[in-house]
Amino acid sequence: MPDADATREPSLDRPETRLLPIFLAFLAFGSRAFGGPVVQIHGLLEEFVVRRKWTGEDRFRRALGVYQVLPGPEAHEMCCYLGTVRGGRWGGVAAGLGFMLPGLLLMLVASALYGVLDLTSPPVAGALAAMQIAACALIVRAVFKLVTPIWTAASDTNKLPMLVVFVASIVWVNVVEFGGGLAVEGAASTEPRVAAALFGHGLVAGLVTFGGAYTALPYVSSVAAGDGGWMTQQACLDGIAIASVLPAPLVIFGTFVGYQGGGIAGALAFTAGIFLPAFSFTFLGFGFFERLVSWKPARKTLDFLSAVAVGLIAGAAILFMIETSGGWPKRSVFFGGWTAPLIGLAIGVVFRVKHRLVAPVLVIGAGAAGAIAGLLA
Repeated sequence: MPDADATREPSLDRPETRLLPIFLAFLAFGSRAFGGPVVQIHGLLEEFVVRRKWTGEDRFRRALGVYQVLPGPEAHEMCCYLGTVRGGRWGGVAAGLGFMLPGLLLMLVASALYGVLDLTSPPVAGALAAMQIAACALIVRAVFKLVTPIWTAASDTNKLPMLVVFVASIVWVNVVEFGGGLAVEGAASTEPRVAAALFGHGLVAGLVTFGGAYTALPYVSSVAAGDGGWMTQQACLDGIAIASVLPAPLVIFGTFVGYQGGGIAGALAFTAGIFLPAFSFTFLGFGFFERLVSWKPARKTLDFLSAVAVGLIAGAAILFMIETSGGWPKRSVFFGGWTAPLIGLAIGVVFRVKHRLVAPVLVIGAGAAGAIAGLLA
């Protein structure tokens, strides 16, 4: 049974606040949510838990543990959770839409420009490489700030087991990502796909995203770049690269995939499918999740799940940094041997500068500097 002193669950029939302020709050947050899921989850904690006090830190971390065992992008699901805490079920929908809208619009623009811009041209390649370096720094800071309270709050007897599950989660996600691979590329077809079919593919992709968006890539590549698909594996990876530098959940690469298969209608259909599970779990299961988070016997398990959740996203962050630095086995990168020192410099900046706009300023400024470096190369 839930604790008697647990935070009262807001009415799901009579939201405690208007929906427009919730939508606008998450629209503003989404417009500066650069850096991927690790940074976004930390940003949600800072903005809506520490600053706005919509819920408590322990409750937030335990809810993150619940969502970790469900498919879907954790950052987007936590937006829906916080919106529901504030304004009932439709508050969760408003929060989720606000968070994803900036990234969706930017990805639609990027998808339309993809056939025009050459991603290998020095200015474009330099901008993407520099923005990924900035994202690495934001990820390091976010992982540090997510791990610290979990470690501090753990009792002495729980510290070692939590450390074990945290490290095991990092190892597991790296093994999955390196071992999953892409489907064998087949003959592509230029025939446009029906929006309903793209919605179905997006829905399946949304249901297999356990542990992060990268886990959906093998399925997406099998239907989009396999026999009878509509794009190449390189285009799938390009979509991931573009998504990684946008203020959006990483699964927004589904918008890119859908656009390549069916234009704007295909992009919106695939996007709706891949995000539907994230909206649905909170809309339908919020009451159960809140009772679970408030139930004392479940708290120890949820605390361990929160360590697993942070470990998984930390593992994905390590992968991102490895790829940014040249991958394994080693491959050439735009800034060559300067990549690691530049990451270190960016890390120093984000730990020293405490302003809430440091993420968008750093990422956009790095992109501009990278483009100039490309022009001068």
